[in-house]
Amino acid sequence: MENRSMVASSSFGKGKEDASFSAAGDAKKAIKIFGKTAIVDATLGVLKDETASFASLESVRKVLDGLPSYEMMDYAPIEGDREFIEASMNYVFNDNLSDGMHRKAVATIGGSGAIHHMIKNYVEEGESFLIPEWHWGPYREMASEMGRKFNKYNLFVENKFSLEPLKNSIRDLLDRQNSLMIVVNSPAHNPSGYSFTNENWTELIDYLNSYAENKKIILLADIAYIDYADEPDKAREFMTCFNEISDKMLVAVAFSMSKSFLMYGMRSGALIGLAKDKDVVDEFFNVSKYSNRATWSNGVRGAQKVLVEMMKDKTLYEEVVKEREAYREILKNRAHVFLEEAEEIELKTLPYTAGFFITIPYTDPVKLSKSLAEEKIYCIPLAEGVRLAISAVQSDRIPGLATIVKEKLNSI
Repeated sequence: MENRSMVASSSFGKGKEDASFSAAGDAKKAIKIFGKTAIVDATLGVLKDETASFASLESVRKVLDGLPSYEMMDYAPIEGDREFIEASMNYVFNDNLSDGMHRKAVATIGGSGAIHHMIKNYVEEGESFLIPEWHWGPYREMASEMGRKFNKYNLFVENKFSLEPLKNSIRDLLDRQNSLMIVVNSPAHNPSGYSFTNENWTELIDYLNSYAENKKIILLADIAYIDYADEPDKAREFMTCFNEISDKMLVAVAFSMSKSFLMYGMRSGALIGLAKDKDVVDEFFNVSKYSNRATWSNGVRGAQKVLVEMMKDKTLYEEVVKEREAYREILKNRAHVFLEEAEEIELKTLPYTAGFFITIPYTDPVKLSKSLAEEKIYCIPLAEGVRLAISAVQSDRIPGLATIVKEKLNSI
């Protein structure tokens, strides 16, 4: 019988296996056979404790357990709970914005929902936006799903951070387009772990300002891992740079509760728009709210209430921060041990500042990941390297890990 396709032509060929969840599935199969402490499962970007069990915040669970049924399960407004919207902006910016900056937000289904809306509403059909060469794969998939294109810019030149490739990409695209959205995933970039410095941000914004008089310039900051980059106040200092944007620019911030509150599956976040022109921010709110209704309708009310309650109660806020800081220290120590060993044995990694991931560049990542799986080490093959989620690897399994990776590189 002849093979037939019933899907629309725009959807033909979709459905390829997701590399991250495929590798995670292989790790789960191995865990069933050998036990979780015998496996190094460095696949998904989740935080695990020192027994290789899912890590959570007791303070967050306490809030959820105390919510009445209607606050947990009733519909939230399309744009999000009013208190949540205000709480999300206060939580994200922490008084780093000047009075002259207008801001509005909508609740989203995690950071993913925020990024979806920006691609849909701020990239012309058939045109391109900019993403890092090393990037989170769904940027590409969302672009394809919505009939948009993407160009990639290098973050690193000779394995050191440089803004010049991004500047060149901006200039080249603006020669062909009248508008451009640039995605910057920082701090604690996925998959390298690099964080833009305040000087990096200032230089980038100055460059974008030079185009904003005649072009539509949109900067999207994906800050999914911000709360594992540094202490809360210090991690947000770079946002003062947003005060220097042109009167004609829009900055959007994709905030995720998944990592900050270790509640990935409850799918909550916010998309926040900043501009000096109130009309630009009002328009941002209207189109984002419309996209909420047209995509998933309502967000998760119970998850939104976690942030609301935390921002109302200083003691609770401090509990959350204290718990998370303990995990951040564990993560920091895991990274330090791995990177120190990698330097000693001359294992090349991408520049790392903080975060869940360390990436080893290599020309045949699939072969390397399969070779590591032979040693019960599971990771994610990327286009030009393998990503290790050190967030998910218990600390006593970190020593020696870099050495095994180096040995596998030498053997293949």
